[in-house]
Amino acid sequence: MFSKQAARYWKRTRRREAGVTKTISLSGQWKLSPCQDDAVKKYTTFFEKHKSLEINTANSIYTELIASKAVSEKIRYLSDMKWSIERKFPHPGTGGRCVLKMPEAIQVEINGVNPGSDDITDLLKKENTIRAVVNTSFCGEASLVVTDTGVVYSAHLRPRHEDGKWKIRTEIDYCSFRDASGVISLSLLGKTTSFDVTFTKGRRIYETETEIGDTEVECWNIAGHGRQILYTAVLSIDGEVLERRVAFRTIEIKDGALHVNGMETFAKGAVWPVMIHHDQRRYETLLISAANANINVLFIESGHESHMFYNITDRLGIIVLHPENVAAYAFHPSFMHGAVNCDIFDASVRKGKGYLGMFLDAIDLERWVLKTRSSNSNHGVVYDNLLSTVSSDGTWKPSHYAARRFYADLVPIMFIENDILSVFVSNDGDKDEDVEISVKFMEYEGQKRNKQIYATKVPMHSAVKIKDIDLRGHDRKKEFVYVKMRTFDLHRELTLLLDEIEKCNYQDPMLEYSVRKINDKSFSIRIKCQKPAFAVHLEMENTQGLFSDSFFEVRPSGEKSVVFNSYSEISEEDIGRNLRIYDIYSALREQD
Repeated sequence: MFSKQAARYWKRTRRREAGVTKTISLSGQWKLSPCQDDAVKKYTTFFEKHKSLEINTANSIYTELIASKAVSEKIRYLSDMKWSIERKFPHPGTGGRCVLKMPEAIQVEINGVNPGSDDITDLLKKENTIRAVVNTSFCGEASLVVTDTGVVYSAHLRPRHEDGKWKIRTEIDYCSFRDASGVISLSLLGKTTSFDVTFTKGRRIYETETEIGDTEVECWNIAGHGRQILYTAVLSIDGEVLERRVAFRTIEIKDGALHVNGMETFAKGAVWPVMIHHDQRRYETLLISAANANINVLFIESGHESHMFYNITDRLGIIVLHPENVAAYAFHPSFMHGAVNCDIFDASVRKGKGYLGMFLDAIDLERWVLKTRSSNSNHGVVYDNLLSTVSSDGTWKPSHYAARRFYADLVPIMFIENDILSVFVSNDGDKDEDVEISVKFMEYEGQKRNKQIYATKVPMHSAVKIKDIDLRGHDRKKEFVYVKMRTFDLHRELTLLLDEIEKCNYQDPMLEYSVRKINDKSFSIRIKCQKPAFAVHLEMENTQGLFSDSFFEVRPSGEKSVVFNSYSEISEEDIGRNLRIYDIYSALREQD
């Protein structure tokens, strides 16, 4: 028997009117068990002690196994596993045929019988059991549709801009139970448009089109260039009602450049490591980290992700580039087919142990990105794997903090070729900028050598050379250079080491810090030094959270203030016990 709570839920989700389509969700709690006990033993002993595991199918089975500690998070290759999921449900009532929608299931049984089709009406009893065989990536909706008209399998809205208007085409995959006249209606922006349609018995695609004026909508924008506006549309197809999210934007690639809403946009990105399992938690962790590091483009070298992935990139304003077209995903605002003229960087160019290896990768990645951004003919930069800068659990490596700095819209640039130090400013923003640039040489002992100041205008979407400086006559092992960039409301700095990283004459910076509590989860950490400190990186052991910055330089003449935001309540004593501060000097000593 079903609980009173389950009975009330079932009553709420039903519509008793004849001729009206009703949809009853089967998502939620199911019992999970392996199809092959021997195959799962090498991954977990959980099912030796338990017959099944209660899971929520709104998440992937992989995610649920990890959340329940049935398998270790380190295990990623469960894609070949087959699982049985099972639950009970009452009879959905009269009103027509009952159709099961469970698109990712490999096999389905209703009350122990394979229905042979989506129509399960004749197998239903007062109380029923559904069992499905699925793979580890299974997640999403399972539902019953009770109707005497037909069933919608998918519905997509595809806006396009034409002749000063938005034309919205709907594409509906619909299976009608009979030849009949019907209505498709679209409700959007407070207006409803209805279309008379002749439905043909069987399954086919039905299309409609409506128009909306330019001034009635606000465009969806790529991250950093405006808001990510997503409108709710309601579709009614012969009685079945569906909600969809729709965005208005134009995205095209012209002469190797990415244009969003008609504006050329510099691509700042990374190669996305395609997830073996559709995992909302990992999607959100990695994608939010990417957005926070000013990444606006991800590149998928082959294949594609799930709709869940593209829904998240829609919200974050990240465009996903693919080498081939995938028609099923083309309606997502973030999905884009084509090739942008981007340099792709192999982030594994430098190897070293411990923090030295991470510092080398971060510095080389920064040098490469900044140098490639000095060319006005280049339309983007992409490094070869997002997981080279941020771990799958969301921990930022030094290179990810660096990425946020060098992927900003307005950045100073320095690089060396043939004894010439070139200084640029790159402006990927949508307005011209008046900038003041200060270039200063210093010794590792802390003495200042000389300083030069330049003022210039940097047009939007361009890189402007400030100065070429001849390094002959400079002792490159004993000196470094840093540039300070100021605008009316912005201040940024960049340091460049003049020799190979391991050969420079670093001094012990004698780093010190003080802590001030902001609230129960946030603390301000002020760092100072007696000699210049390079590639300073903070870590908080035994405590999950993020620093406002954790890859920077500190000079004796100033302090650096960062904020640590913990995911849980901590104390100043926790900071004192768990905070670790590293820099190039300490990393090199660690290698010796």
